[in-house]
Amino acid sequence: MKKKQRQMIGMLLALVVLAAAFLGIRQYNKNASSATSTTEDTQETVLDVNSDDITSFSYVYEGETYAFEKEDDTWYYADDHSLNLNQDRIKAMILKVAPLKADQVIENVTDMSQYGLADPERTIQYETADRSVIINVGNLNSMTSQYYVAFPSEMKVYVVATNVVTGFNYTLDDLVEETTEATETAETETAETETTEAVETETAATEAD
Repeated sequence: MKKKQRQMIGMLLALVVLAAAFLGIRQYNKNASSATSTTEDTQETVLDVNSDDITSFSYVYEGETYAFEKEDDTWYYADDHSLNLNQDRIKAMILKVAPLKADQVIENVTDMSQYGLADPERTIQYETADRSVIINVGNLNSMTSQYYVAFPSEMKVYVVATNVVTGFNYTLDDLVEETTEATETAETETAETETTEAVETETAATEAD
């Protein structure tokens, strides 16, 4: 009888522990969801542009300027339309800045140099049918993992998420997709090279014997 009572008590304690764990996980998920929602709600749209309206854009990365233009809803490298670009990646890049959202707006800035914006090394530019936009990129705040950006004509600084800027950390090679024909040609050349090397090895072995 006592053994059954101990088993019952053990089962009840296990149920209590499981219930507590369930409620703890539920509350954690609720808090995490609330935090995410709060961050999204506090962001301010500082440039309300539909990404589909952009007809061309360019950006500076590692000292190089890359420019692209859209024709019939397809993006091309401005200097060479024969290149096959990763269209999904291009669209994802544009969505980082159209619309542009800021976590914080710093008003009445008198010294843009403290944010790395007096003579910015990086810019992101784009055009629509009726407007041209230049976004200067300043310093990264390593404490908050946010970037400072600004528009040339304003004495305001916008604090934006890191991926707004790192979303443009691509060289042209990163954006070019290999065509099926190019892939097949490369595979054929590799196969031919391997075959030639195998024949030469076999011939050398035969001559050695």
